[in-house]
Amino acid sequence: MTRALVATRVRLVKAFEERAEKGQGTLEYVGMIALAALLVMAIVGAFGNGKTLATKVAGAISDITGIGG
Repeated sequence: MTRALVATRVRLVKAFEERAEKGQGTLEYVGMIALAALLVMAIVGAFGNGKTLATKVAGAISDITGIGG
């Protein structure tokens, strides 16, 4: 009888643990997306408006591709 009660208890604990972890991956993805959005906002804020950022990126690409010639 005791063995059956222990087995039932173990099954219940496992069921509750699995239920508690359900959705954890989704929460982690939401956190990564929020962090990426904050990073993009910080970069845009550092360079001003989008035109300035685009000009700086285009200039950096031009510098890199124009090094050899």
